Amino acid sequence: MEGAIGPEIESLTRVIDLHSLRILVAIDEHGSISAAARALGYSQPTITQHVQRLEERLGAPLVARTARAARLTPVGALLARHAPRIDASLTAAATELARALGQRAGLVRLVSVPEQVGPVLAPAAARLAQLQPHLDIAILEAPDAEAALAMVRGGRADVAVTPSPLDTRDRARATGLRTSFLFSEEVIALTTADAPSAEGRIDAAALAEQPWISGPGTCGDAVAARLGRVAGARDITVSRPAAAVALAAHGRGTAFVVESALEGVDLPGSLRALGLAPAMRRRTTAATLVEAAQIPGVAAALRVLAAHQPSPVGVEAILDARRRTTAHRARFAPLGPTHLEENTMALTSGTVARTAAVTVAGALALAGCTAPAENEPTAAPTVAIGTDTGEEIDSITVALPGSLSSLYVGAESGILNYYVASVAQEGLVAVDSTGALQPALAESWEQTDDVTYVYELREDAQFQDGTPVTAEDVVFSLDMARDETSSPGLAYYMTNIDTVEATGDHEVTITLTAPDAAFAGNMSTAGAAFITSKAFWEENDGDVGTSDSLLLGTGPYQVTEFVPDSHVTFERVDTWWGELPKVKEIRIDFVSDESTRLLAAQSGDVDIAFNVPFSQSEQWEALSDMRVEYVNDLSYVGLYFNTGVAPFDDAKVREAIAHAVNRDAYVSTILKGHGEAATAIMTPESLGSVYSADEARDILGGIPQWDYDLEAAKAALAASSVPDGFEAEILTPNTGPQIGTAAQALAQDLAEVGITLNVREVPIEEWLASLDPSSEYGINYMWYFSTLGDPAEIPSYLIGADNPAQYDNQEVLDLLTQIGAEKDQATRIDLLVEAETLQAEDVINVPLWWGQSATGFANDLGLDDYSAYTFVSTWPALLYRAG
Repeated sequence: MEGAIGPEIESLTRVIDLHSLRILVAIDEHGSISAAARALGYSQPTITQHVQRLEERLGAPLVARTARAARLTPVGALLARHAPRIDASLTAAATELARALGQRAGLVRLVSVPEQVGPVLAPAAARLAQLQPHLDIAILEAPDAEAALAMVRGGRADVAVTPSPLDTRDRARATGLRTSFLFSEEVIALTTADAPSAEGRIDAAALAEQPWISGPGTCGDAVAARLGRVAGARDITVSRPAAAVALAAHGRGTAFVVESALEGVDLPGSLRALGLAPAMRRRTTAATLVEAAQIPGVAAALRVLAAHQPSPVGVEAILDARRRTTAHRARFAPLGPTHLEENTMALTSGTVARTAAVTVAGALALAGCTAPAENEPTAAPTVAIGTDTGEEIDSITVALPGSLSSLYVGAESGILNYYVASVAQEGLVAVDSTGALQPALAESWEQTDDVTYVYELREDAQFQDGTPVTAEDVVFSLDMARDETSSPGLAYYMTNIDTVEATGDHEVTITLTAPDAAFAGNMSTAGAAFITSKAFWEENDGDVGTSDSLLLGTGPYQVTEFVPDSHVTFERVDTWWGELPKVKEIRIDFVSDESTRLLAAQSGDVDIAFNVPFSQSEQWEALSDMRVEYVNDLSYVGLYFNTGVAPFDDAKVREAIAHAVNRDAYVSTILKGHGEAATAIMTPESLGSVYSADEARDILGGIPQWDYDLEAAKAALAASSVPDGFEAEILTPNTGPQIGTAAQALAQDLAEVGITLNVREVPIEEWLASLDPSSEYGINYMWYFSTLGDPAEIPSYLIGADNPAQYDNQEVLDLLTQIGAEKDQATRIDLLVEAETLQAEDVINVPLWWGQSATGFANDLGLDDYSAYTFVSTWPALLYRAG
């Protein structure tokens, strides 16, 4: 070691100790020995002795003392400047060691400005304490964003949560820190003025003649600066947003505040709360030292903060955009203690991950030199499945690749929650293996006009406790699903409902606000209908899906035990209206670690394993008593560009990157053939109600494509606004390693073009937050799971109103409006192809692949009609003992 760094440096590293470094930082911060001693909880002689001892070892003075003060010498200042990073690195190592030894894992210190302590830090700290009970959490307050960032740089806080000024010229600089976008909030105008507005939004210029309420914590000055408005004699200045809200509520003027300022505030009916046109947004970010991000408690705090969403305000224009984001986020696995621990530990293996990515990138480069592979997935070894013996099955064990903290899909609506809830609950209709709707609790239904649906309930339908299902229960369940507080994960899918009424003892009528061709599917458990008992809900005060309340539905299995983040068990009941299933008992274990799940399968302890990772597919296929079956899973992966971020507002830049996408190589090399190179946002399966698979692929293949051609990419860049290239960052979710590997491969190709793309893997919560249009990431990955397979679902999110790309094409929006009202499926598809063609020509989204999922089954366990829709209906009823 001495030969590598030199004996002088080696000797210096031996004399520096962490306590002395912390003392130097405290002296620098507080300006005297006595103040530093008070801050650190040491006596003044102890502080002095530590400093003198270090000075003797170094042979240089570190502190210049006067009668009443002390300041650091240049050498002391140098050590103090490096101290926080050294402290963070050692703390990270000590924390992991403490956890490995079964000891308490330490402290995380969160700091923010006063107006964000309540709406952001308080709920985040509560959630963090729930997920990490072994962690001590400190909440600190700083007078402004610059001071909060300084506390992190100085080692006095671990994470700073700071809002960015609406005027970016005033933004606090997070130099030397790792920053993460958390969320954005719209500016809300609060006014009693009778000024014209449209669709919940108002031009601030229409309020310019009113008295304005401005000051710290409000947005009035920024709005005025955008308009060029000069302060008037009747304007009021306040020091807190709460004061501005109160004054506006009492008619003293117009206030401009962000959404969180209205949390918990009951506004009088005379006060109008309006979004601005055009919208103004304030960004909130988290900052930490790069080294501190590896401390498990800090990493956990960052994940919880990234998952935080501002409380909704009653402005419909803003709510609709928020619902879209919430619905997309909800499809992914929720936070849980196991996830936090695994992913923070995974940070230590970054070198291995980077090496793997480079290896695959090299393979992709070679693949690019050969003819493109056919898109047909590689066939897995086939295992003959025996016929149904008719035997009953005492029990099965299912290994779920994630962790659930709630069984109610309205509260926690990841795709895995759908799989579990569908065991016990039903909707009015069900989805069969082709995606077609079939009777469930409703034995029949009719659409009587463009906006009215009438459902006739089964008279023999019962809940698992033996009580009959009534029309009142159905109305109540759907009303709860519509409620954004009770069911944040489902409410988006119900926003078009005007009324739900019991129009007979066994009849329910639903009326929409506008025609919606995709609505009928939402009345299934693949959508948003999970019917429960009104009495059960009220008995548990709406806190359903917990380990105490469990879940009550109408399916063939009743929940008997639920241990969050561990397992859930089900027992067959005889109250179901359908044929009695073969399996008597089901245990679903939550096993997030892939290797642990594989070991359990190798030991014969698993009958079904959801989402077998492709990286382990060959090992699963090699198991003698299990088989792996693959199915197209209605998922979409693609690139998209945020057109509000330079230089991605330049179509030639987008074209250059599109030409560097090697779709066929990604599928053949990264996915091992278990997927299909995508030619559109819609999946072929979503066209299945009208077209065969081959016909669907031909139609989607007609949408304009950007072929993999690096020379064309170079030409497009040369014709762009940045002909000499540029540097950008792209985030990838740590739960999608295949996406990260594709990003590394893309970065390698773009380097040849002249573009530097830095790839950073982050927790999935941070990646989801980065999809917000205000995040300032110009190039992003989209990873979307559909449960209903409606062809308009993903395009509506990606190119419709309030889309992540900030793509504003009125022709596309008009087409999507027509699509929503059109009943004929073939016509809808034609209109969707037209909309996709327009966005493809503008190079907004670049499709990469349509995904597959892999499921492991015991060889003696059969499943009828396995498809992309199987696990979002009553799937255990399809299982049988194979001979």
